[in-house]
Amino acid sequence: MIVPFTELDASSRVWIFQADVELNDTLATEMKQELFEFLKEWTAHNVALYTSGDIFYNRFIVIMVDERFQNASGCSLDTLNRFLSHLEKKYSVALLDRMAVAYQLAGTDKIETVHLHQLGQLAKDGSIDAQTLVFNNLVKSKSEFESSWKTPIADSWHIRFM
Repeated sequence: MIVPFTELDASSRVWIFQADVELNDTLATEMKQELFEFLKEWTAHNVALYTSGDIFYNRFIVIMVDERFQNASGCSLDTLNRFLSHLEKKYSVALLDRMAVAYQLAGTDKIETVHLHQLGQLAKDGSIDAQTLVFNNLVKSKSEFESSWKTPIADSWHIRFM
């Protein structure tokens, strides 16, 4: 069951899947349609999950589940992973690479994606610094998403790799 983002509790669980490239508007719209269709039917132990989802910056699929109503179970997470694999194959885009890091170029709206271990070299080259905004796709709750998903590298776990 899809509900507006604003109706989800601050403790709602969050999953963020980052595309390796920026999606064009047409592709993002198609993927969002498929996402909504998936979320409408997504269940755990045959009970509808109280969900919300969207695509941000034409790059990030963000899914939330308000677990006050029903927890996302192992089987439901397997179903989610199969859905994401389907999107990867259908649209030729990587969504499940947890070693990819997205950061925003200073003074622009442009988002770049690099391998986690490239952060040190980018810092050495002066391409990024501690104030560069990075997307922390490991946030676990709606409140963390709202407060610290997009944050300076200095305030993120990414700083260890600079």
